[in-house]
Amino acid sequence: MLDKELLEQYAELMGNDGVQDMYATFADNIGGYLNHLEWLLKQREEKEFRNQAHRIKGACRSVGLRQLAERMERLERDPWQWEEAVDEVVQWKAERPMHQHQIEAWLNARRIE
Repeated sequence: MLDKELLEQYAELMGNDGVQDMYATFADNIGGYLNHLEWLLKQREEKEFRNQAHRIKGACRSVGLRQLAERMERLERDPWQWEEAVDEVVQWKAERPMHQHQIEAWLNARRIE
């Protein structure tokens, strides 16, 4: 689920507080990114929808959420029908808390060390 190697590299470069701050920024912004993606989905704005999926992919990758990023990459690049995109977004949204819990657990474990 997590790119722990990337997170370890970040921790070496920025320290645990820097990684925590980076994740906090992600957590504060991802809901707005997702809301905009859902709005674009309803509007059937394919080009902008794919661009927003790209943004979300980058945000996820930046904090080591590899699997969530991979799913957004499919929406960004692969062919799909709107019904498939709806299903993918619904599933992504449902799974996001579990993935975020994983990174939060990783961050909490680093605070204890």
